[in-house]
Amino acid sequence: MESSKRRFLTSEVLRKAFKLAAEVKEAYQEGQSASDYFESFESCYPLISEYAYFIEDEVKSLGIDTEGMNSKEITQMVYEINQRKNSKV
Repeated sequence: MESSKRRFLTSEVLRKAFKLAAEVKEAYQEGQSASDYFESFESCYPLISEYAYFIEDEVKSLGIDTEGMNSKEITQMVYEINQRKNSKV
């Protein structure tokens, strides 16, 4: 597969995955504030598990240095960056 096609498919899959993850988070968060959501690993596990398949590509595309960060911290950072990007659209 050509790299441009692969890049397009990857970006499209990532976009849809993050949209799905945001919807999962929104549904789960009813009655729970955003800060409470990322308060513990258990409360944000649904989002972490959704991001697990795509997080490395997204971290690379966003240029995030993840050294010393755990999966919850990485997921929270990616989520917040994507939320800011989506709110500007």
